[in-house]
Amino acid sequence: MKLFNWKSRDEWSESMQQIEQDVDRLKQQWNVNMDDFIPRPPHRIWRVGAFIDVQNIYMCVKSVFGHTKINYRILRDFLTRDGAMVKMIAFTCYDPENRSQVDFMHALALMGYRVVAKPLKKMPDGNIKASMDMEMALEVIVSAQYLDEIVLVTGDGDFAPIVDHIARMGKVIKVIGPDKLTSPELIRSCDQFINLAQIDGIFSVD
Repeated sequence: MKLFNWKSRDEWSESMQQIEQDVDRLKQQWNVNMDDFIPRPPHRIWRVGAFIDVQNIYMCVKSVFGHTKINYRILRDFLTRDGAMVKMIAFTCYDPENRSQVDFMHALALMGYRVVAKPLKKMPDGNIKASMDMEMALEVIVSAQYLDEIVLVTGDGDFAPIVDHIARMGKVIKVIGPDKLTSPELIRSCDQFINLAQIDGIFSVD
């Protein structure tokens, strides 16, 4: 009885080559492309919310630079330069009898800002109350869950606890403010601080 079919050396060589080819083919099927193994976020538009404390920035710039004004077109272009989807909200108080302030709000709206405003409140002692901190804080907290990145344009340290809260949600938080007058607590609580004066043309007015 014939137990083995002995092959010649050439036949064995051909068989081994065929086996090696089959193994290589299987490896290609089994192995994962290393580029595919690296985890990547899904491709989508980066969502940014920019919240501008108009009153605070105005007072800071006025106290440091005198009569210098902010160019909000330059600020808009700076916030939208990376191609992200940016929602810009400007918070301000105004005197309904002051035409220039009303025109300023209209100009902001035409530039692409959403304007959240309320009239100045005159107190019985003659002082004027002009603060949008509560409105801005509420807007930041409510909007944060729908955003990837939050940009606060302010130097007010009262926003530091809110920044800490948003940071715990895993959001990227940046602060743009005047370096000399921005609260150290606010700078420490954010992921990145940008000195307002470093933005080219920010103090020029068309």
